[in-house]
Amino acid sequence: MSQAVAQQFKNNLAAYRKHQGLTQESQSLKLGISRARLSLWESGRELPSWEMLRILLTQYEASLEDLYPNRSVRDLLCTP
Repeated sequence: MSQAVAQQFKNNLAAYRKHQGLTQESQSLKLGISRARLSLWESGRELPSWEMLRILLTQYEASLEDLYPNRSVRDLLCTP
């Protein structure tokens, strides 16, 4: 994944969480993960699994394209 795409993802992931009024701690508890794991996602150092991404998208009522603007789902799935 390119650095620009990773930057978009991490910024959007944190923005959706904050828009819902959640802290990293409260969000991580809802997801059943550590706050450190969520921090890794929001810093762009690690990406969530596809299953966890699906859960996040459902919770945020967002689409994959919302987190990755200007990228098609096909492009994301085919990016090495």
